[in-house]
Amino acid sequence: MVLPSLLGLAGGVPLVAEAEAPNQPPVAAPAWPPTFSRNVQGSGLPGIDGGHAFLWNRPPGFDPVSTLRVDRHIPEGSGEPGHTYKALWALGTSGPNNAGYEWTITGELHNRTLASTGAQNVAVNGTVFKEPNGIGPVGPSWAGNFNCVDTTGEADPVASCIGAEIDVSAQSPTTDRNRQRVGLQISTGGVPGAHTGYGILMGNLPGSVTDRGVSFQGEGAYGIGIDAAAARFTGVPLLLASGQMIGLDGTKDGAFSRKLGFDGRTLVYGGTDPVFRVGDTGQVEAASFREVQPRPPVSSHDACLPGDHAWDTAYEYRCIAPNHWKRAMLSDW
Repeated sequence: MVLPSLLGLAGGVPLVAEAEAPNQPPVAAPAWPPTFSRNVQGSGLPGIDGGHAFLWNRPPGFDPVSTLRVDRHIPEGSGEPGHTYKALWALGTSGPNNAGYEWTITGELHNRTLASTGAQNVAVNGTVFKEPNGIGPVGPSWAGNFNCVDTTGEADPVASCIGAEIDVSAQSPTTDRNRQRVGLQISTGGVPGAHTGYGILMGNLPGSVTDRGVSFQGEGAYGIGIDAAAARFTGVPLLLASGQMIGLDGTKDGAFSRKLGFDGRTLVYGGTDPVFRVGDTGQVEAASFREVQPRPPVSSHDACLPGDHAWDTAYEYRCIAPNHWKRAMLSDW
């Protein structure tokens, strides 16, 4: 009986497990306190009849042993397809008038370690070791899985259903010139030469709609929305497909009137109708063209490249060869 012997560490009750050695008579356990149930193994009943189970571990020195450990090893050929089994299951419910915050599982760490030690202190950690099985390709693995399943049927809910929330805050006015307060850090790779398909991959189910893939909101200020300056790219930092556009004057509701993108033939800027196009051969189409600075050459041999042009109030100038200008007189009509 693992449970009573383990919980005996918490309350100081000298509970003894039944003997499991072969050819040895079982050792009778002492009477249980009234807050604990008796042997519930295989009954499907909880192991505590109310109250709190509190495990306290404060060793005088370094203690490499886990305070609480739950092992579940799955043999070959076990389990049913589509059924989810749990090594540790904590279930909580909340009533409609409950104003408190119900947190089913909480990992809390009070970290006082010096930064110079290089220690990595984690409140909650989920690690999956995807290991070979000697038979075939290993199945998908998730180090952490969070789901918010909305079964309310509300078409336009007024409260959030959030799959995962990450909060980083400072409790006093601060600066962060070293940028060490990070909401989400994703490290990929492994050994040199290891390849990772995606740093962030978003996908939705057939028929579903996602209003915003990534959205910046809140009352505070952002320095830079997306920063790719410190990265090295073998491709491009931003990739769009043909026909996709960038909205340039959007509102928080997603409305915009100007866009820039590639329509399959040319680079296009415009609103309802395009006002500027650039083709792959360099051909430019614009609704109008204006030079705000004339910069006419002083002589016909000023430095220029073929195709340069300029103007003043009397002449239009055109470079026809390297460092060779010609001009045409302007007149009223």
